Formats: sequence, structure tokens, C-alpha cells
Amino acid sequence: MKYRGMVVSDFDGTLYDKTNGFTNEDIKTLETLEKRNYVRVLATGRSLQSLYRAVDSSFPVDYVVFSSGAGVYELRREALLKRTVFSAHQTQQLCRRLIELEVDFMVHHPIPDNHYFHYYRGGEGQSDFLRRIELYKKYALDFEWRQVRNLEATQFVIITAPDQELLQKIQADFQQECSVIWSSSPLDASSLWIELFPIGAHKGSGSAWLADKVGVLQKDTMAVGNDFNDVHMLEWSGTGFVVANAPEELRRRFAEVAACGEGGFSEAVVRWLGTREWEE
Repeated sequence: MKYRGMVVSDFDGTLYDKTNGFTNEDIKTLETLEKRNYVRVLATGRSLQSLYRAVDSSFPVDYVVFSSGAGVYELRREALLKRTVFSAHQTQQLCRRLIELEVDFMVHHPIPDNHYFHYYRGGEGQSDFLRRIELYKKYALDFEWRQVRNLEATQFVIITAPDQELLQKIQADFQQECSVIWSSSPLDASSLWIELFPIGAHKGSGSAWLADKVGVLQKDTMAVGNDFNDVHMLEWSGTGFVVANAPEELRRRFAEVAACGEGGFSEAVVRWLGTREWEE
């Protein structure tokens, strides 16, 4: 099948509002895109297990770039297409370095079981860190070397109060062997989450891999996001938009549309298709 293009949307805070869910307008837009022969993609920091808490396989998208690009999934067939992991040796080395930094962090099991994680309290047990453990207590395991020493890991999550100095240090010290991705917390919206993924894994690379697989050129893609973990995706896409609830820095860099829950995704699609002279 020859697709006309690809539409990629971040999930939380862009398409999905944690209080009100999805708008009818955005759901109709996704359904219309299918009729017009456009590939529909969710790009999310969530694991598949977490995503399935909000949607099921009937949701009107075709593919999911999940865990910030570490995995790619075909939703209707419920088929895993791609995954990346740290080797057991890399996992051990990264654990040691993070312990030396005395930060609170979590190390996640390999896809598709990356909703399980081991947590290490290196700091004061920041409240958002403890909140995440409580929220996912069914899958949270106290850190023990005997359990992680042979573990291939999908990602590391460092949770801290906003700390630009720590972020800059981690970016400088880890960027040679990791993709360093950061955003504000999806739980309290203020804490800093710094995530480490295998080098080259991010929403942009996952979207690019998928576009190549389905035969869509980069120039025929668009993306919509809301936070700094969407930057690779927005920069890669042919046209990038951010919703009005995105940080000011991103709203200066990319075209702004209405906020999540107010039809921002649909507005972005209409504007993009308008530039492509899409006829009703």
C-alpha cells in the first residue's frame, strides 16, 4: 500500500489529557486520516503495559513508538516490530556510575517486560520518585545487585527536583554511550525526569525507522508534541507542531497549536494538510 504521509503524535499532554481523556474532535481526525490513507503513529514515553491502561488495540492508530523510541509496535496486530536494550555489561556499568552520583534512579527490564523496574534510593527519596514506586508497586523491585548484574535493560529513569546542573552533568558524562532524554514529570508536572536509553534510541529515530519501513518519505511526515522528550521527533519530522501547554522554549521553536484537550492535535493536522493542498 502506498501511503500519502505519516502523522506522529505524542500521547500524554498532547493527544491524551489525564483528566478528560481524548476529545471527540481528535478521534474523528484520526479516523479521517485512515480514510485519506495516512499512517497514524503514537510516540510515547510509556511502556506498552502503561499505554494499554489508556487505549486498546481498537484505538484508531496504526503504530506505536513507545518507551521514547526504544520499541516500535503495530497496534492492530499487537506485534512487536523493533526493540533496543542495553547489554548486561552496559547495565552494570551504568548502575555503578549512577550510584556514584548518589541519585534516585530506576532501571527497567528489557522490552516487552519493561514495566518492571528496580529502584535505587541514592538521594533523599524525592516525592515524585516515591510516588512512581507506589503507582507501579506491582512492578517495582528494590535494587539488589544479584538481580540486576545479568540484566539487559531498556532504560534508566533518574527522578529529581528541577536541577539544570545535574541535567547538564549527565548530558556531558553519558552522551557518548546513551541517548539522554529529559522532560518534566508526567506525575507532578514539576519534577525532572532524566532518562537514559541505548545510543540513538529516541522518538525521532523510532519514527524514522517506521517511516522507512512503511515507505513514507521524511518530507511527508508531521509530528505534534508537548515536552522536551519530543524534540528529536519534532526536529526529524517534515513539519513539527507543539501544543499551547508546551514549555515556552518549545513554543518559540515550533509552530504552536491549541492546548491538549482543546483540539490542538486536530488543528495541527488541518494546518499541515492545508499546506499539502489536501482536498476534502
